Amino acid sequence: MLDCSPRLPAVLLLVLPLAFATPSFAQSGLDHLDDASTTPRGLLRLRAITVWQRYDNIFTDSGVVRLGSFLTTDSLGPSQVPALTPIQTLVQSASGSPFKLTLGQSRLNAMVRQEIVPIALEYGVTNRFSINVFAPIVRKRVTGLFQLDTNTFGANVGPNPFRTSANAQQNNDLVQAQFDLAAVTLQNKLTTCNNNPAVAGCATLLPRAAQAQQLVQSSRVFAGDLAGLYGGGGIAGQAFVPIDSTAAQAAIATRVVNFNLQFKDFLATSQDFITAIPRAAGGPAGVVNFQQFLVEDAGQDSINVQRRVGFGDVEVGFRFGVIDRPQTKRRNTGIQLTVASSLRMPTGSTQTVSEIAPLNLGDGSWAVDSRAIAELRYRRAELLAAVDVAVSVKDRDTTNALLRNSRVTYVALQPAFHLSEAFAFHGAYTLQSTDRFGSTQLVGGGFSYSTLSTYKAGSKTLPLETRFTHLEAVTGSNGLPKFFRDQIELRIYFRLF
Repeated sequence: MLDCSPRLPAVLLLVLPLAFATPSFAQSGLDHLDDASTTPRGLLRLRAITVWQRYDNIFTDSGVVRLGSFLTTDSLGPSQVPALTPIQTLVQSASGSPFKLTLGQSRLNAMVRQEIVPIALEYGVTNRFSINVFAPIVRKRVTGLFQLDTNTFGANVGPNPFRTSANAQQNNDLVQAQFDLAAVTLQNKLTTCNNNPAVAGCATLLPRAAQAQQLVQSSRVFAGDLAGLYGGGGIAGQAFVPIDSTAAQAAIATRVVNFNLQFKDFLATSQDFITAIPRAAGGPAGVVNFQQFLVEDAGQDSINVQRRVGFGDVEVGFRFGVIDRPQTKRRNTGIQLTVASSLRMPTGSTQTVSEIAPLNLGDGSWAVDSRAIAELRYRRAELLAAVDVAVSVKDRDTTNALLRNSRVTYVALQPAFHLSEAFAFHGAYTLQSTDRFGSTQLVGGGFSYSTLSTYKAGSKTLPLETRFTHLEAVTGSNGLPKFFRDQIELRIYFRLF
């Protein structure tokens, strides 16, 4: 029977939050966990839900790529890890020649898993109106297996021995001391000759005074590059330096020798001023060295297993049955229309500690999630259609507002076929659209068992419901995950009074 009671208050509660929402961030809840049913008056419905979601691929404009593709390459360098750029620049400057840094061939196998176990309670105030609370416990885990092959595709840099070897530290300190002594000696000689040209050796030095002064300046710049790269003279140096016997290390050693020859020439002496060569890496870097670089030098998180567990964003809201015209023995068709709205509070942590995928447990904003669910039944066939719109009303954290969606919309269709009044198989389709990061389409299916339609008020036997759905992301905008989701729900009813 069509409900003729006033519906304006319910419609206003559904529409007004959408009209006055401000742009920030909101993320809609899990889809295909809702239907048009409402909790009968006086009953408390406990929804025991468990959702498993996983992905190791992401969508791109050209197709699907592995989640770890950003660190999967034949030549791992600054293009993949920008924090390596200063090392490459220093080697280019110190060697005086082009240089492309590589740590070798790399591969990252990464996967993200998420489990959501909501605590959902719904109380039927009337047969048409119920209030509910939804408090999810969220567990996220990111796993990464990083591999580095330095044999097939040779690396040209390795761990800096200055950081682990006392001998390397003494050697590189000596390099700096010798360059400093040579520059000071030549500078003092120039000063002496300018004050007293008759001093021995000044007759040949003064005509080349400009070139000598330039040598002093260029040697100091070169020594600074060596200290910044290899370490020495109170400077720690970089995590990686050229490997011994590579072209870059040979070029740097040659420049050291040339500087020594120039100082000897300008000072007209056979004495060597610079004899020490910066200590090169003994071999290529390993996975541990790269992990250490990410944490200590790049200020990032290591590539390993990372977990976060805690409460997500808590919701409180209502459901209102607008139309309730069930199928009967004399009527082959049935229709139900329910509207619902909830306020999502930013109780979940927004902290993200992984370089592979976000590990936030909440969205970080106050959001209004409003939806309309319709169920159409004809004999054994059924179609559920739902529209869910979530928008933010206030950001708790505005620092990353531009990196968030401010509106998320779900359109879900669920065709079903009833083998019996209680048991049914269903398909599932969802189009999720966001205002900033594009859209995703999900397909899947599952089964359900429910005795709610046969429940009568005052009955001693309470209804029982269960539902299982498997969903897969089949298309998505650039950067969105290609995920798989399994969700199961058991609805248990209790009579409070």
